[in-house]
Amino acid sequence: MTTPRRLAADGPRLDPSDIELVRAMLVLGGVPWGEMEDGVQQVRMKLLEAGARIDNLQAWLTVVSSRIAVDWHRDRARDASLRDRLAARWEDRPPPGQSEDSRLLALVVAEELERVPPAQRQILALRYFADLSVRDIADRLGIPEGTVKSRLHSAVAALGRRLRDVEVL
Repeated sequence: MTTPRRLAADGPRLDPSDIELVRAMLVLGGVPWGEMEDGVQQVRMKLLEAGARIDNLQAWLTVVSSRIAVDWHRDRARDASLRDRLAARWEDRPPPGQSEDSRLLALVVAEELERVPPAQRQILALRYFADLSVRDIADRLGIPEGTVKSRLHSAVAALGRRLRDVEVL
């Protein structure tokens, strides 16, 4: 039996065995390898938020990693639902005044949007689909406006690259 570790006085730290535990829990939870480091970073952020209130770090890491895996699946389902709704909207016929080319473009954009990292996709959806301002997004997500602007810039660039790769732009 291991002795519970206390977090360092200068802040929480994860040693290599802790990170391996987190990765193992994320893998068991079905998070793909390409998303693994994002999951580890989410655990680190939650650890910073929790501060020194954790009695059993390994148990805490196990629970939080499992919850992040569940959240990952929820986000994927929500994103798939959004993509399906966008596609269904255009499936039968384009809205009045829209061409077949516009319909195909909307379907390609919805498909490529799925491939943008989740944090960037969230910012794009809030800005361009929900039509929220940078300030409103920052308030809803509890992050600084500068972070929203940075993520939005990265997201637009990533989506633009994806659309150029499939020769839409």
